[in-house]
Amino acid sequence: MGLEELPVTLVEMLRERGVKDREIEDAWLGGTIHFLAVDQLLGSPSDRKTAIEFSASAGIEIPKLRKLWRALGLTDFDDDDKVFTELDVQAAQSLRALLGSGETSDEVVLQLARVMGSAMARFSEAQLVASSAFGDLGDQFGDVDPVALADRFTRYSAAAVPAVPQLLVYTWLRHLHASSRRVMLAFDKGAENVSVVELAVGFVDLVGFTVLSQQLSNEELAKVVQRFEEASFDIVASHGGRVVKMIGDEVMFVVESPEAACEIGLELAQVYANDEDLSDVRAGIAAGTALAQDGDYYGTLVNTASRIVNIAVPGTVLVTESVQSQVTGRSDLVFKAIRPRYLKDIGSVQLYVVRRVLDVAGDA
Repeated sequence: MGLEELPVTLVEMLRERGVKDREIEDAWLGGTIHFLAVDQLLGSPSDRKTAIEFSASAGIEIPKLRKLWRALGLTDFDDDDKVFTELDVQAAQSLRALLGSGETSDEVVLQLARVMGSAMARFSEAQLVASSAFGDLGDQFGDVDPVALADRFTRYSAAAVPAVPQLLVYTWLRHLHASSRRVMLAFDKGAENVSVVELAVGFVDLVGFTVLSQQLSNEELAKVVQRFEEASFDIVASHGGRVVKMIGDEVMFVVESPEAACEIGLELAQVYANDEDLSDVRAGIAAGTALAQDGDYYGTLVNTASRIVNIAVPGTVLVTESVQSQVTGRSDLVFKAIRPRYLKDIGSVQLYVVRRVLDVAGDA
């Protein structure tokens, strides 16, 4: 039994990544070649370093290394575990250059590492789930051939690994550009602290999602969630806003203009009202100041928007008085006051339902 019995491309790709023939054969005979295929992303397992060895070569103390590792969301290590590779050495050199510039403190590096680690963990999982590279591998009993899985993954990673970094750098530069312009604009307007921002915050959720999830298959439910995400990202971005996060059946977005926030809520409500296969959505929007931190937003403003979406009638957009007062000169929008509502931990708040004039006329 020799390596010639394995797929030629699998063996060649593993060899190209520094995996030795003995390692390939041992993994094949041991039924773990699919794990070896995953490990090749980091190079040959025989070239790994312990934390002690890595610390000595990279010049980073183990306690600091462990803090950074955990901040990135990676599984913790023992000092004598061979988990570090040449990639980690290169990353350490970049980190030392960043800290050596004097522009970034240890605390800020850890803060950014937490954000980056969280984003990349979500991206990598979504990448594999969305990929069609691993379909139809099981036999009639549901068993998966490790060799076939290793071959599929190695082919997939050979295409993805060179392409994804370029996409990530491009996306990061585009967002860095946009964020930097927002910061400069805030300073032009007299801001003293750009972590305190003036904006509109909106929450939109799918009505009856819990019941819907019990009625649909996993595949059907995935399509509903995907449709919700697609519509949310498309409509929010088209009005100059940003999706902050998806929280199950709910999306949180921010945009500088309360008027644009109303448009986003109304368009999303209309899209779902016109789709007979999807349930309605409802939206809650508030405007004011919020604390910006780690790519997210905090404070009473956010809590208010989150509270009012839960009391909005399906298919409607509910806004605070601060939103209503700032949207002026729009003869095509109608704001109807409802009785003040008491919101937990916030107090009594005057709310308005915003609708388009054409929709109101159509109901008459």
